[in-house]
Amino acid sequence: MIVWMLAPVYVILNVYILLRILRYFAVVHEKMRHPVAVSLSVAAYVFFMLTPLLGYLIQAEPFHRAFKAISNYWMGFLAIGLVVIIFFDIGRLILNRTLWKEDHPSERRYVRGATCALIIIAIVAGYGFVHFGSIKVNEQTITVDKSLASGNESLKVVLVADIHIGYSIGYDNVKKIVDKINAQNPDLVLLAGDIFDNEYKAIEKPEKMAKTLSEIKSRYGTYACWGNHDLPEQLLAGFTVGDKDYDKDERFYKFLEDSDIKLLEDESLLIDGDFYLIGRKDASMSKKLGETRGTPEQLTSDMDKSKPILVIDHQPGELQELAKAGVDVDFSGHTHNGQIFPGNLLTALSWENPAGVKKIENMYSCVTQGAGVWGPAMRLGTDSEIMVINIEFEKEAV
Repeated sequence: MIVWMLAPVYVILNVYILLRILRYFAVVHEKMRHPVAVSLSVAAYVFFMLTPLLGYLIQAEPFHRAFKAISNYWMGFLAIGLVVIIFFDIGRLILNRTLWKEDHPSERRYVRGATCALIIIAIVAGYGFVHFGSIKVNEQTITVDKSLASGNESLKVVLVADIHIGYSIGYDNVKKIVDKINAQNPDLVLLAGDIFDNEYKAIEKPEKMAKTLSEIKSRYGTYACWGNHDLPEQLLAGFTVGDKDYDKDERFYKFLEDSDIKLLEDESLLIDGDFYLIGRKDASMSKKLGETRGTPEQLTSDMDKSKPILVIDHQPGELQELAKAGVDVDFSGHTHNGQIFPGNLLTALSWENPAGVKKIENMYSCVTQGAGVWGPAMRLGTDSEIMVINIEFEKEAV
């Protein structure tokens, strides 16, 4: 398994950071060199380092939830700490051999540099943790060369994806998302997958949360498709481990039912005679469950293509195929736009449309960065958002 292959790398990187921390403590004050002080520092660091494993191994509550939550924050700090410390170490090595002309910096210089690095880590991490909770409204306008039978000239769609209700996203986050949606006064609300974060027991106050989601207001209702994380899995640091005999969790279905959210699994609806809405099965989830997934052509074959065709598909794939099948707008999420820089640079290499609105032939691909987060409750270089897509129709109704 890849998680066990990466485990030695994880240990080596943590040892690297721990040695830097111990050296910093030793230089700052001589008492920190005492064996007791060193032992306590090592024990504290090892505890945080092992929280992902403890969250996986310990299933009893409230310990499971605590370790899962702590490990999410820890992985965020670790990622930022690694980048900053490596940057400072490289800079120090270069300066030692150029401007400073020393093999080792003085203790005072080392303390100043290390303190500066710690301050940068604290500021960047603090910003990331605060910024993820600020949900932006990304409003876009697109034009479809079709008409609605009702004669309406536009349709306001709110697209929400990747809420990841779980250990990082709780009731307060979901309430904020619902308030943001309702403030837009939408015609249609679409949840494009990854509503959950693999574990039903991770949902904080599920009955209260479902009631809050049921308060989403729109003209045509709220519709959803599944994402790759809407399936029970045992995860360690984000990687699948343990039993791979996948099965659906009926509690997820009941939660959506209680939330007045209509789930579409390779199903379509003609809404008020105006437009079609298709909800696709998730590609990854279908593969794990051993299910087949309808092709774009199969899903649209019996439709009147003079009417607008909208699709919810968690992952923004098969865009060319969807466009050729007559789809007008494809709504997706999944990418998080990388969530934490430089992840957004990597997603741009992996997806034809990693985030935002892109026209593919006669179809628009709309990909949201996501309203929630996966793993660390942090965003750097990206935004938590809901997308508002104003669809304007050009043709007059016949």
